[in-house]
Amino acid sequence: MYSSILLNKSRLIAACILIFMSGNSDAWASKINAPDLVIIHLNNALIATMKLGSASSFQERYKKLYETVSKSFNFNEIARFSLGGSWYKLSTQERHQFIQSLKDYSVANYAVHFDHYSGQRFTPPVSTSKNDHQAIVKTALISPNSGQKNTFSYLLRQRNGRWQIINVVTDGVSSLAMQKAELTSLLKREGFKALLNKLNDYYTNASHS
Repeated sequence: MYSSILLNKSRLIAACILIFMSGNSDAWASKINAPDLVIIHLNNALIATMKLGSASSFQERYKKLYETVSKSFNFNEIARFSLGGSWYKLSTQERHQFIQSLKDYSVANYAVHFDHYSGQRFTPPVSTSKNDHQAIVKTALISPNSGQKNTFSYLLRQRNGRWQIINVVTDGVSSLAMQKAELTSLLKREGFKALLNKLNDYYTNASHS
């Protein structure tokens, strides 16, 4: 549909956090650890957006997801990891521009693809602490029609008391690793402006579709 990096189905899935439930009570939520809650809050926003259906506009879905996606992911860290050593060659202004473009692209990607709900179900998250500042949260998506199962493993990191997503591994494939390979390659081939344009064009095209 659009010429964009990270657009095929496997990459989309790798970028996405899956939904397993909504409407959690305060009593239930109080028993859930902080990394799991990050996933739950994002999942609830995504399922609510899906239930708006394809009749809703891209902008409606984008606005509904923007705050939650922004809070759930640590885009500063993701941006730095995605560009590797090239990150340190960017000016402060260029870093800010890249972070914002990556965030806009990510939210737009959700808004484009999470536009309908057809009864999918998700397994509850199961978390494992790597240490006091890192945790892995796992879940799986079960599609009711095909019975297909995809596994998802989310790496979250705590900084200043706040847990945020750093990476998603889908069926053993790291979204951050794929993203780094594509973005650094594009940056080296075509330069920083082309990199921003590639990300920004996806949002622009989606908003006019």
